[in-house]
Amino acid sequence: MTENSHKQIAWDSVVCLIVDDDKFSRTFTKTALYQIGIKNTKEASNTKEAVEILRNFKIDVILMDQQMPDQTGLTLAKEIKEGSIKNINPTPIIMVTVDTKEKTVMEAKDIGIQEYLVKPISPLALKKRICTAFGIKS
Repeated sequence: MTENSHKQIAWDSVVCLIVDDDKFSRTFTKTALYQIGIKNTKEASNTKEAVEILRNFKIDVILMDQQMPDQTGLTLAKEIKEGSIKNINPTPIIMVTVDTKEKTVMEAKDIGIQEYLVKPISPLALKKRICTAFGIKS
């Protein structure tokens, strides 16, 4: 990801990992990212795939679903944030989920997840959350 002195995001250089077990949701998210200029995406249908991708590619931001078959998005996020998975760099994480339970939202905040988006998402809302995750005012 490249930035200039005005803290502008070069959207076409951002690499985004979408972690969601639902193919339709991944496609929908990918389309929203494409509309804001992020064309370089990786997809994982479970947390094991996500870990492999995070080990093998430089990822700038992770869009993670909460409810997945192997483990929850929050569990993986916690492992990433704590650095308990070897060879993975700390990466901004945005939860993208249908889970609106206060307990889940609070747990995400406690883990250090920057942003929380409820499905279905809009490209504009996604762009704002990514800017915030990067520490940029949109």
